[in-house]
Amino acid sequence: MKKINNKIKLVIWDLDDTLWKGILSEDQIKINPDNGKLIKELTLRGIINSISSKNDYEVAKKKLQEIGLWDYFVFPQINWNPKGQTIKELIKIIGLRDENVLFIDDSIHNLKEVLNFCPSINVCTPDYISDLVNDKFLVGKEDVNMSRLNRYKILEKKYNSFTTSNLSNIEFLRKSEIKVEILHDCENEIDRISELVLRTNQLNYTKKRSTKEELLDEIQDPSSQCGYIKVKDLYGEYGISGFYLIKGGELIHFLFSCRILNMYIESWTYQHLNCPKLHIQGSVASKLDKTMNIDFINLKDNQQKQIFVEALEFKHDILMLGGCDLGQVVYYINSKNIDTQFNYVNSKNINVHLDHTFLLRQFYEKPNSDIIKLIENLPVIDISDIELKIFNTEWNTLITSPLNDYSRGLYKHKKTGFILPFDAFNIDWSNSKNWVNLPEHLQYVPISFFELLKKEFDFLGPITPKQFKKNLEWLLKLFDEKKFIFLNGAEFELEAKNPWEKDMHLRHKVMNTILEELKNNNKNVHVVDVNEFCRSDSAFRDNLRHYNKIVYKHIAESIIDTMNKIDSENRLFIRSGIDYSFRRVSSKVLSKIVRWFS
Repeated sequence: MKKINNKIKLVIWDLDDTLWKGILSEDQIKINPDNGKLIKELTLRGIINSISSKNDYEVAKKKLQEIGLWDYFVFPQINWNPKGQTIKELIKIIGLRDENVLFIDDSIHNLKEVLNFCPSINVCTPDYISDLVNDKFLVGKEDVNMSRLNRYKILEKKYNSFTTSNLSNIEFLRKSEIKVEILHDCENEIDRISELVLRTNQLNYTKKRSTKEELLDEIQDPSSQCGYIKVKDLYGEYGISGFYLIKGGELIHFLFSCRILNMYIESWTYQHLNCPKLHIQGSVASKLDKTMNIDFINLKDNQQKQIFVEALEFKHDILMLGGCDLGQVVYYINSKNIDTQFNYVNSKNINVHLDHTFLLRQFYEKPNSDIIKLIENLPVIDISDIELKIFNTEWNTLITSPLNDYSRGLYKHKKTGFILPFDAFNIDWSNSKNWVNLPEHLQYVPISFFELLKKEFDFLGPITPKQFKKNLEWLLKLFDEKKFIFLNGAEFELEAKNPWEKDMHLRHKVMNTILEELKNNNKNVHVVDVNEFCRSDSAFRDNLRHYNKIVYKHIAESIIDTMNKIDSENRLFIRSGIDYSFRRVSSKVLSKIVRWFS
């Protein structure tokens, strides 16, 4: 069996009766030196090698080390798991497309299983291995320094650190010390830039395939602006990983290597360029975010252009729990006393929200084995999410935004009773009639999840105000000695761009009354009223829960004022940037600065 019809960037090898003759577990294998030579030759062509084998990991690793091949493989999948799902996940981790991967296995069953999960993948049996060295689809590109292998080794090291860190993707990136360098001598790097333009697909936003000669003309055009992007972090250097060219205020080229996928380099660069006009062609692996606070990426030191933020030191430790609204707010509150847990994008490229009060209650009670098994099969929650910081870290003040309670729909599992918050409350995703045209924000949610909702869950609609109040009262009682700062929801009547946003201001108004009632009856509860800053269309981006940056700054200032009331002994420090400018601060904060310096 052989099916190879695309340029190959990755070869995945089976071991028993493929890389070698015989079965390793039976200790009767015979090494084929030609296969080892092929792996080394492919590496020198810039083609990466990996493994998918049902074997004992340590035994296989030891044998591969003995024959001098272990270091030529990245992300080896040596376990007893089914190969179809394993290889599908491996390709996603590495950041390639099925059609650029070749899988070699002696079992026709395994090849067909993998084809079922990855229909576009290339496959062959060991009979064809000797032909691969001359195959036109495995020519690759000369890489005598094995730079591609080394960069994937960096990716492997980083991935392994992430999977053992128990951190969200954003938290992990924040600790990775990502630095970007933007350089403009594009003619000197024309070979690498040309390679990116011609080969990059997943993160190529314009898909303009200029030849090397055409590209030189575009770069040399005095009316164009261009630059290439180099990336490094704690784990290593990724080399030239992106390129842009602007002409007439529009991005003609805007593309990035898949090696920096899920690092948000593309959105950071787009924001850095002030979001020029861009016509996105075809599908891309990562949607550009114009407003996300990507403060975990910095320009290289000698290019640093600091953003001035307030650095505060409070008496008490603070935990911020919430969605993207708080993720934007914390950018303006730089304090060593603050820990965070926000929504994040998981390994399946799905946005995960953990702050709904029903999730808090259920995760506090420690899910039983049936619920844990259920969660393991839910792509919209990861099993590690049950260990929430609110229950596992020391804090004195909780700053939280309950907007997910305001907006999420609830689904109750028929067997276990587990309540799953998911997407908008006014769309029943257990009804297959609603699956016809999935909105863009659900594009990565597999259809199997919706089928599971239909089969095993009942749709409950939104949390009721009565349930919301009951859940918050439970939370306040659980932490009765601690302080709470809630952000409420905007009540401005914003024109709905999507049907599920219609009349949301009325829903916000009802839910806000619960927060006010709790504040009036509990001295430990404080409410930051976002309506002070959301009085016109200009305050919002695309819906009632996404604000413009100036609103997030005002909310941060209001939180600072509230914290000052809670913690009267705090000291406030202002860290200026390279020109020693100060941000505007509230009058109360300013008075504290004066008192401190005097």
